Amino acid sequence: MVDYFLLQTSSENPAFMAVLFTLLLAFSLSVVIAVTYYKTTVGPDFSTSFLQALMLSPIVAAMIIQAIGDSVAIGLGLLGALAVIRFRTNFKNPRNIIFLFAALAIGISCGVFGYTIAIVGTLVFSMLAFTLYLSPIGKYFVANGTMTLRFLEGTIDQKKIEATTASYCERCFFKAMRTTTTTEETKLTTFEYYIRLSPGTLEQELFETLSTLPGNQSVRIDFENQNETFS
Repeated sequence: MVDYFLLQTSSENPAFMAVLFTLLLAFSLSVVIAVTYYKTTVGPDFSTSFLQALMLSPIVAAMIIQAIGDSVAIGLGLLGALAVIRFRTNFKNPRNIIFLFAALAIGISCGVFGYTIAIVGTLVFSMLAFTLYLSPIGKYFVANGTMTLRFLEGTIDQKKIEATTASYCERCFFKAMRTTTTTEETKLTTFEYYIRLSPGTLEQELFETLSTLPGNQSVRIDFENQNETFS
């Protein structure tokens, strides 16, 4: 009986067992994608709400595809109805978008009864995601940001700063330098740099080293996509 229902994959109104199997398979494969995301995501981009979205979006996609079936009219109607809904969620990390597309692809594949495509695609995607995570480009969260330092005028030069940061930063680009006068008529020189920390380097180590430089008045390091500010 079950085999008979599952063979009805080309009808406009699939049998109950076929729909149920499709939705359960879509959810099961989406759990694999969600676990992969959970295990391979490093840094502040991880979100439990996004994790739930990865597991639920394939079900919605499969339902929409099965509701459309082979009807062009229904497809155009759903396209117009869904166009009314505006999704304003911003993804700062392109990797999150790829995982969401992978989850939607599972739902679409299951919705058109492409079970083999959904299963093989999920396994290959997860395997490659773990491979990239374990590779040198995925083991560490590379921190990019801006470094601002203020020194008493004449107590330090640009070369000294760059030599100090060389052992901590993979890249260090000079941005700007300016001189200001405080209320006590003390002149301060401000240096600004774009930096990328070396893999495995702790932000606190760089901050503490810069704080010990002679003439230092303040150090501020802001990292992109992070909620951390050292100052």
